[in-house]
Amino acid sequence: MLLTKIFNVLLVAGAIQGFMFNMGTFLARKKIEKPILFLNLVVFFLSMNNLQAWLIDTVFDRYPLAPYFMVPWYVLIVPMFYAFLVYYLGIEKKRWPFLIVTLVIFLMELIARFSLIVLVGYEVFTFQVLEVYNVIEDMITIVYSLFLFFKAIQLLFRYEGLYKDILSYDNLQWIKSFMKMGGVVILLWVVAIGLNIFSTHIKAPYSYYPLRLGSSVLLYWIGYQGFFRYVVLKDRIVLRRDIHNRVISNKSLLEMDRKQVHKSKEEVAAYQQLMDLVKAEQLFTDPNLSLTSLAEKLPLSANRISQLINQHGDQNFSDFINAFRVRQAQLWLTDPEFKNYTIVAIGLECGFNSKSTFYTAFKKFTSQTPSEYRKSASIND
Repeated sequence: MLLTKIFNVLLVAGAIQGFMFNMGTFLARKKIEKPILFLNLVVFFLSMNNLQAWLIDTVFDRYPLAPYFMVPWYVLIVPMFYAFLVYYLGIEKKRWPFLIVTLVIFLMELIARFSLIVLVGYEVFTFQVLEVYNVIEDMITIVYSLFLFFKAIQLLFRYEGLYKDILSYDNLQWIKSFMKMGGVVILLWVVAIGLNIFSTHIKAPYSYYPLRLGSSVLLYWIGYQGFFRYVVLKDRIVLRRDIHNRVISNKSLLEMDRKQVHKSKEEVAAYQQLMDLVKAEQLFTDPNLSLTSLAEKLPLSANRISQLINQHGDQNFSDFINAFRVRQAQLWLTDPEFKNYTIVAIGLECGFNSKSTFYTAFKKFTSQTPSEYRKSASIND
């Protein structure tokens, strides 16, 4: 009994969190783009499914027909995620999002279920018919969900050529992690169906408890990650389109150490050439830039470049490149035209490969976090 109460609390808590995410999203954005719409639908249908299960187990548990009186929200969850993925990757013209098929299946299951409930209520059929229908509906839904789940896996791992542009902004690791978590939840779903069919001791609703717990965890994760990543992606696309061709001003560059006068003219010239190349071609914006790839652009070996940076800049290669990135971030963070862009999007466009590395490097060079720096700059203005 205690375990049941714990599961029910988690169910309703997950549903409330999902609804709050939906409300927050629609209030936060003036325009709801299709990827955000379908992401919110994933969260909404997960929340509705959990809320419905909680209501049946707690509020309406005394009614014999209550366990069967369900709207099949679960039919819509995986298809909405697949549609989100298609629109997030911008390949809706190349891959069908299966929206019409999904709606038809949902309506057919809804009509079939409520028709049988009415017939059982009038004693035309027995409760056993509803038990059989539950199994049939579960089988149809899991097969369709698995079909779209595997198509989503194919999109991510076999058809990368369809969304090369997106890969330059997002490595999609967060979606791949979600797919792994989603795979676990689907596995729990398969196990629940198997128990309902073959087990004589564990039946619904108990067979669904692990599944509902997994879906609650998924709610917390996908809501934040999906929305955050999409906002950053949109900001990066606009940033790159509108301002990426701007060259860093001379004031923003790391100046050569004028005290290094004892160095040979050849070494000074080589170091200046290195600085000019990194600046002119904005090589620092490449998150995968390395000594080897930089050496390919200069008549210098990777070891020679490393020596020049150590001797003239008194720093290692990572700090040398990160200094350029931080200087560029400082410019954009203090520019009023870029005040509506997220700090993380700016950091990623400057060449950092994650939020954590951006914040760490920024604080190392400025003794402030990016948010503190932007705030102090706005106050000074």
